[in-house]
Amino acid sequence: GSRPPLQRDACAVEMADGGRRVILNPASSDESDTDLSRTTKASVDVKAGVAEFFASMLFVIIGCGAATDYGAATPLTKLILAFAFGMSIMCLAYATAHLSGGQINGAVTWSLVLGGELPVVQGVLNLLMQLAGSVVGALILSQIVTCEMDATSSLGSNVVSKDFGVSHALFGEILGTFMLCLVVYEVAVSTASGAGPNACLAIGFAVFLAHLLLLPIDGCSINPTRSFGPAVVATYIRPCAATGSAPMSDLWIMWLGPLIGGTIASGVKMAFKPRDGR
Repeated sequence: GSRPPLQRDACAVEMADGGRRVILNPASSDESDTDLSRTTKASVDVKAGVAEFFASMLFVIIGCGAATDYGAATPLTKLILAFAFGMSIMCLAYATAHLSGGQINGAVTWSLVLGGELPVVQGVLNLLMQLAGSVVGALILSQIVTCEMDATSSLGSNVVSKDFGVSHALFGEILGTFMLCLVVYEVAVSTASGAGPNACLAIGFAVFLAHLLLLPIDGCSINPTRSFGPAVVATYIRPCAATGSAPMSDLWIMWLGPLIGGTIASGVKMAFKPRDGR
């Protein structure tokens, strides 16, 4: 039959738990069309994948676009960029939570699959659509910002700073992504969470805080799909004179670190998972 109209905010989400629908906010008994992993194990939600595509595309255009406009050379510009990335994730998560859960991050998708909150096939579809959205977003951004106006010379690609080493960036990415995924689990997935419609707000601020820490180190990825598109387009499609090979050379860090961080978060989530109603 038809579903009742949405009666609560999209980020008061539901999670699929072994094919069952578990409402995040137990105090709300309405069954809305809002969930982080709406697909059951028996089906694939194409609409969720399309939502991830557009959200990832817009995230790259807005977040990386701000990086190309302002750079990150001063404390003020670092604050501006951290706010741009954090608030864009918050807005896009609110906008897509009822469609796909607003993952917009390959590491979050990976962590949800490992944690048993997202079917593997749906996770693969979401990841592929995120990657495609990231590339398309970077292509669009390359038509908005010229090389001469690009403060990063690489469409906001993640590159390890000369003042830091690979190990610094890798451990930073692990830590930042672990924090983000843990926040996702505890505010948007856990049935014991009291965050309700504020879940996306907490997730956005987690991204903001991670950027405050990691922007001087490697531009802050904590999201391999966000890093993928700008690196590919800046290296192979719209290279600038000052780009060099760093975007692709450092891309492995922006994958390995976040995936490890998401893996650790999925393990911690199992220890924190409510049992016997607690």
